[in-house]
Amino acid sequence: MQLLDELRAEHERIDQMLDSFRTGVNRFLDEHDDPADLAHFIQFFRLFADQFHHSREEEILFDAMVNQVDLPGDHGPIMVMVDDHRQFKEKLDRIHQLIEKPSPTPADQVQLRLVTEEYIAGMQHHIDAENSVLFIEGGICLDDHGILELPSRDMSDEEKQVLDMSDQLLQLYPPTLDPEIIRGDGCFVCPAFEVTCDGFEREWPNHSRWSGLDDDPFSIW
Repeated sequence: MQLLDELRAEHERIDQMLDSFRTGVNRFLDEHDDPADLAHFIQFFRLFADQFHHSREEEILFDAMVNQVDLPGDHGPIMVMVDDHRQFKEKLDRIHQLIEKPSPTPADQVQLRLVTEEYIAGMQHHIDAENSVLFIEGGICLDDHGILELPSRDMSDEEKQVLDMSDQLLQLYPPTLDPEIIRGDGCFVCPAFEVTCDGFEREWPNHSRWSGLDDDPFSIW
């Protein structure tokens, strides 16, 4: 499906920019760099990651999964992804407030580093969950219902501008990886697993490829 291919490709750029953002915030805090470029990162995440990318997930992909396939939107993987989007907006707003402070206190600096790391780790876990679970299993469900393509939309001029700007930011701020963040596939590495979501096999029992099995696929755990 072209829309899923587009969303996966966008994940790659967003993922790179998250690690680049870490570099930018670290330089700002450690070397007292000009915060102007951090504002450009904020623009990228607001306009490209949220306004363009997340909105198409919610308004096109998730809408089709709920209204055409009858997957639940008020619990399970879709609910988790939508709630993540809301939390990311709130964290980004908080980061922006801290960056804009004319004379940040030491406590502000600690908070900026903390919230930035929470935002980056949350977004990267979110990307992993969508790539390895929701896009794959949701795509199979859509295919089973004869839905082989979904519409998309072109980027606005503003969205194109921040995407172009991201090339420059990646050059100026080479991505810094955090070895403490565990990256991986499947429900077992999703922070929401068995907290707000029981995994797609249990949450989507009538649509899961596991639904015909007598044994619980999670019984070994």
